[in-house]
Amino acid sequence: MKVKTAQHYSIDCLSVDRPQPLTDKKIESLIQSVMQNNFDKDVTDQIYIDFKDKFETWIKNIPHNNLKGFESFEQKDICIGCTQFIDNLYIQGPVQTLVGDYKYHERLGKTPIKITDLKSYIPLIIAMPFPSIGDKLPNMEELLDMCYERFIPVHIDGAWVTCNRNIDFNFDHPAIQSFAISLSKGLGLGWNRIGVRWTKPVTDSISIMNDFHMNNRVLAMVGLHFLKNTEPGHLWNTHLERYNKICKDFNLEETNSIHLAKKDGQAVGISPLIRYLENESIL
Repeated sequence: MKVKTAQHYSIDCLSVDRPQPLTDKKIESLIQSVMQNNFDKDVTDQIYIDFKDKFETWIKNIPHNNLKGFESFEQKDICIGCTQFIDNLYIQGPVQTLVGDYKYHERLGKTPIKITDLKSYIPLIIAMPFPSIGDKLPNMEELLDMCYERFIPVHIDGAWVTCNRNIDFNFDHPAIQSFAISLSKGLGLGWNRIGVRWTKPVTDSISIMNDFHMNNRVLAMVGLHFLKNTEPGHLWNTHLERYNKICKDFNLEETNSIHLAKKDGQAVGISPLIRYLENESIL
């Protein structure tokens, strides 16, 4: 739950393999309040409604992004992070993924392909923002247009939305059938995976869990506790100057993900250095 903190301020402390999302003192204090059983509890079904409403409001109000099109998706379901969203699509039949997307797909045995190799009628799962670049794909809108023309249903994995800035995106595209966003990256809740899926009316494993109130109430309680006690865009609001300093000091290329920069074109993690600066009260 606690991100590794650099012991000194050095380029050697960059994370090259599996960069960690950022958790800071504020997030750790909220984790401690949960561990000490000091948070609001609601064991009724109202917790699901409250979490979904608060979550959507929080996402829409992230000041660094401009996200639109939520109202075009009539159905909102709680999911156990974006991982359940992805797994649910896999169990429904063949899917396709792109080179450079979430490594989880490859761990499941899926071979990623190039955009030019996409096949009609097979659903595409694609991360937006895209993890290998920490940003929206530069040709994302053109890709969606192509998918629509070629009858490729698109499902958006928005796991990184909550830790990103400068994301201007409209989910209301006819190719997009569903999208999900979770709190794992933006509020350090990888240990309490909780998110929401927006979709056109559908019946599947996620909708059935929601319809029959089978979701884990504690996940929703903890997620709501974090949403109520952080401002939208918390990590960028708090650590922008530290992020800029690290990139300047070590000649790194900035990305739009708070925990990621690029060194010689390669993505590197800077969470340990941000935590070092925070712990030393620098900026």
